[in-house]
Amino acid sequence: MPAGEGRKPAQSTVTLSVAQLRDADCPALFCQHASLRILLVDLPLLGQLADAETDDAAARKIHDALAFGIRVQLSLHSQLLPVIPVKKLARLPVVFTDERGLPLVLHAGSVLSYRDVALLNRGRLVIRRKCIVTALAREAANARNIQLIKQE
Repeated sequence: MPAGEGRKPAQSTVTLSVAQLRDADCPALFCQHASLRILLVDLPLLGQLADAETDDAAARKIHDALAFGIRVQLSLHSQLLPVIPVKKLARLPVVFTDERGLPLVLHAGSVLSYRDVALLNRGRLVIRRKCIVTALAREAANARNIQLIKQE
């Protein structure tokens, strides 16, 4: 094969449930797809991801995907948002969405300022329980249809 003539990198996304991910042949998936979307991740799996544990096959495969350079998107049920470990999950290089596909941003800081909200468009912003929200940040969130969800 002449230089420069290789396979084009995969640009597709594979969407799996957590159960399908546990059973998936991940090396094959990682060779065929550039991104992985996992539907309705549960709280125990989020806890394992947050703590970098790999006891669960799904957690191990998500960490493997990240190590392979695969873009990972996790969809979460809205009811989980008040109780997820925001500070730890915000460190992960993954994209979060709610069950309808709206963007979720996890803010681990102790203050939410205008700068944190200015570049966001619609969706939900999950903040820690003791996070201080500036008036300008609240106003910007309202103007951009961003719902603020404070941890319990």
